[in-house]
Amino acid sequence: MASRINRKTAGLKSIFGSYAWRGMTARGWVVALVLVVVAVAASSFRIVLAPGFELYLGPFFYLLAYRLGGLRLALPMVLLTMGASVFWWGHYFSIAMALGHVVFIDRVRFADRSLAIATLVFFLTFGAVGSFLFLYFYYGASATIIELALIRKIINEVLLAALVDLGVAMLTFNVRTGRLSRRRTVSLSELLPASITLIVLTSALVLFVGSVRTFPQDFANYRADTALQVELRIGRGLYRQEPFLGMANLENAGIENQRVLISDEQNSLRSRSAMDIFGCERIDDGSNVTGPNDRNTFAYWVSACQLAETQIAGRRYFYLYSTRPLAEEAYHGVLLQMIGPALILAFSILLQIFLSRALKRSLRAWKEVTEGFGRPGLTAPRQLVITEFERPIAAIVAANNSFAGLVEERRRITRAVTELKKEMDLSLAANIRFDRDGCTLSFEDISTDRLAVQRSVHVHPNDCMAFSEVSREDEAFIEFRLGGDVSNDWYLLVARDLLAPGHWRSGWLVRLRQSKLAQNRMLQQARLVELGGMASALSHELKQPLFTISLCAENGRLLLDQGDEEGSVRARGKLDRISDQVHRARDIIGRISRYARIEDSDPEPLDLGEVITATLSFIRPLLVQHDIGVHVTLPEGPPPRLLAPRVGLEQVLVNAFQNAVDSIATRRESEEDGLTGVIELGVNMAEDGLQISIADNGGGLSLSHPEAAFDAFMTTKDSDRGTGLGLYISRQIVMEIGGKIAITSREEPEKGAIVTIDFPAFVVVPPDAPSTAQEVSANA
Repeated sequence: MASRINRKTAGLKSIFGSYAWRGMTARGWVVALVLVVVAVAASSFRIVLAPGFELYLGPFFYLLAYRLGGLRLALPMVLLTMGASVFWWGHYFSIAMALGHVVFIDRVRFADRSLAIATLVFFLTFGAVGSFLFLYFYYGASATIIELALIRKIINEVLLAALVDLGVAMLTFNVRTGRLSRRRTVSLSELLPASITLIVLTSALVLFVGSVRTFPQDFANYRADTALQVELRIGRGLYRQEPFLGMANLENAGIENQRVLISDEQNSLRSRSAMDIFGCERIDDGSNVTGPNDRNTFAYWVSACQLAETQIAGRRYFYLYSTRPLAEEAYHGVLLQMIGPALILAFSILLQIFLSRALKRSLRAWKEVTEGFGRPGLTAPRQLVITEFERPIAAIVAANNSFAGLVEERRRITRAVTELKKEMDLSLAANIRFDRDGCTLSFEDISTDRLAVQRSVHVHPNDCMAFSEVSREDEAFIEFRLGGDVSNDWYLLVARDLLAPGHWRSGWLVRLRQSKLAQNRMLQQARLVELGGMASALSHELKQPLFTISLCAENGRLLLDQGDEEGSVRARGKLDRISDQVHRARDIIGRISRYARIEDSDPEPLDLGEVITATLSFIRPLLVQHDIGVHVTLPEGPPPRLLAPRVGLEQVLVNAFQNAVDSIATRRESEEDGLTGVIELGVNMAEDGLQISIADNGGGLSLSHPEAAFDAFMTTKDSDRGTGLGLYISRQIVMEIGGKIAITSREEPEKGAIVTIDFPAFVVVPPDAPSTAQEVSANA
């Protein structure tokens, strides 16, 4: 059994081609075999509506095969399903027509996937020409028979093609697996034309069947009229004693030149010579006819002679006539009845074609609009045939252009933001975390043109304290540097929405783009401003040695004029005094020059006592001018040392002393003229670092928020006394070292302000570390 099935499947492969059946399952082969058997069996039967009007199912199966497997599957199916036509009509023209049908469908593309439209076009063109030539030359058929045959073929083939279109539009069949299933979605451009075509052709078929049904009755009536006229002729001849045997012309209604041969001998009418008179190939005597061109075909009735008999006056008479004129007249009557339905059918098909093309054009326009959604400047397609498509398409176009405008605006904003971020080195951050132990800042870098990227940077050790101070604030502003960054650039982090200590939801990071050179220039300019404020005191400080030099020079010249030894000795002393005063002036000028010029601000181990001494020496003229005393308190033991830039630390202390002097002077002017001004500087060591405090007995702070004193250009002094940059720059310097600076008012009843500078433990140099001089000598 298995070997038999294998032989059958091998045979199917050879018939249908191995390509279409490659990879088929066993179930697929069984289903394919069953379908082939059903197709051949169903195509072997024809539905005879009337002689010459037959319907058959062969086109349904070979068109279905074409939709499933293409031309390679359709051509063998034509041979299997249309082979029965050879036994019906005795020729191969129907097979050749079917082969031309599927080849035409495969080659033309104007009908898209509509087999019905392609079939109609084929039979109105190539099919019509081929049918005319074949029927005319092979059968000698009249124009009436040719037209009816073509109408019958169009209705049959186009109706079956529409059935295939509708079935394929709603169902799907997998040839390889043999599974039939309903489509999840259907194509409107396929379903609607197939449905309209099927409805129109079904209606045309009903009208066609109704018209064809009149043919047998009309044909029978013509034969009855012929028999009646023959009986009348025989009876008239007997009555009048006139000859009536032989050839006679009848006057049958609607039939011209109908001839009949009357004889009293049947055998003479069955002779070949008698049949040649009418051009008949056979005699119809009512007996059953089998084989090609039987009684159900038009070829039988256009090539047959009717042999009948009648009995008059007790005698039997026989007559022979051709059925062709009767059949053609009956066919003509059917054709006349089909004129109206044919026009309606033609109009319906044209309407269906128009609707199909209009629908496809509208769907194509809909597709173009939807596929172009998001493209700016979209316009509605012109000449939409179906009105129902205009409003939604217009709405889509309007919505698209509005949306495209928003998209373009978003892109423009995105480009602007990207360029701004690039110029500002700005990063939008989310999920911001600061690891205090590792001094590491991590966050998600958010961008408008890519996914968020996780970033992690090391913070400069001197700036870790700045993060620790704001780790519990809901909105934090932190200025810091990156660890290992030789450029020493500063960054500003703004973090919002505190989730946990040192953890914020979002914020932004921007590089302040302040180079070290620019920072040093700003610090130098601030020092020059401070020197400008000290100009009066400095000039007084320089006047004293200059006056002493001038006085000693005058006295020395007088002593030299005396010319004695004692005068010479005293003159030498005056010269020594001049030299001392020159050195004193040089020191004053050196301190001013060193303080004013741009110096390298790299940190170095500094003796805090030396820095305080140098600062007091520099600020001495101002203290002397305003008669202000200074008390310095240092911790016991070795003097503390700091890892800091010398000039920067001196500038912080100078600014603190200068603010204290200005505050004391202001209090004297407004409150107490004889106030004794005192500035107290204290240094305290602790486990967590070192603190320097500078307290004065001036007027104190007039700001409600002391932190505002560190803002740039914030000052309460007159315009000729301050610029508002001193404390701001001092905070920058202290932050760069790693510490923090604060200013508060002294507690009542005392007046004045206290500036505290806290340095962390890691900038305090241990006592056993080598000094700068030792390091230099060691390196040397």
